[in-house]
Amino acid sequence: MKNFLMRMNMRWSKKELSGWSSFQKTVYLLWPLLIYFIVHDIAEILLWACAGSVFAGKRQQVEFLAENHATFRGVINGFAIVIGVAAIWQAVKREIEKTDSMPPKDADRDMPGAMTRYCVTAAIAFLSAMGLNLLMNLLGLTGISGAYEETSQAQYSVNFAVGLFLYGVVSPFAEEAVFRGLIYNRMKRCFNYPLALCVSALLFGCYHGNAVQAVYGTILGILIAWCYEISGSFAVPVLFHGVANVSMYVMTYYGGLRDMSMPVSAGVSAVCLLGAAGFSLYLKKAEEKNISAISPKV
Repeated sequence: MKNFLMRMNMRWSKKELSGWSSFQKTVYLLWPLLIYFIVHDIAEILLWACAGSVFAGKRQQVEFLAENHATFRGVINGFAIVIGVAAIWQAVKREIEKTDSMPPKDADRDMPGAMTRYCVTAAIAFLSAMGLNLLMNLLGLTGISGAYEETSQAQYSVNFAVGLFLYGVVSPFAEEAVFRGLIYNRMKRCFNYPLALCVSALLFGCYHGNAVQAVYGTILGILIAWCYEISGSFAVPVLFHGVANVSMYVMTYYGGLRDMSMPVSAGVSAVCLLGAAGFSLYLKKAEEKNISAISPKV
């Protein structure tokens, strides 16, 4: 068992993985995800049990928690997410520190170039999230899923400041560690880049538990993994995810997007998606130029 766990936590090269069977590769990919979910769920149960024992019999505290149940539930889930990621962090760390083929690291870039990359990434995140949200509203997709409505209500019942931290910091870092840092990087070496791009994004979308967020998450997951691939920096997907979450959380917390008329929504969605495409093209060309500039000449 010890050897098995060590084998699952190691970062095996593409050449070494080529000798593995498809079943072995699948276990290698999904084992950390299984550990994350098990630890997360156990931590959440224990945290609720601890909270129950601490506040049992204390009327004022119980009433306060009842009034702020959504916020408290969000905080408990946030702690459980962090604990779940901590359980697989060593494997994640090995993946994000080194990949088989990585573009130049930040240390090889000048600071203005790196800052430009992050600013462009943030622009892509905001524009693509805004455009997709408006498009899904226009198509009526947000109203066809009861599970989505329940999830949305739970998220927007959380205290605004707490929600900003949970959805802008905790969730982006934890989810990117799991789905891009670990699953995407491993899948790329086990199979190939296109498959890793699509499957890791699909898993990310399905992770959200309802059809609406599955579609939205899958599309954004592809964009996030693409930005990660061309930049080679784990900070990029975390930044992308954080900006997308925070911008949409702020703009929809009080129902802002739903107040737009259909023609305005259609126009803004088109402009945002075209802008995201333009910035994506700019980012790709900038990364290619940077790699070319610092590559050794022969």
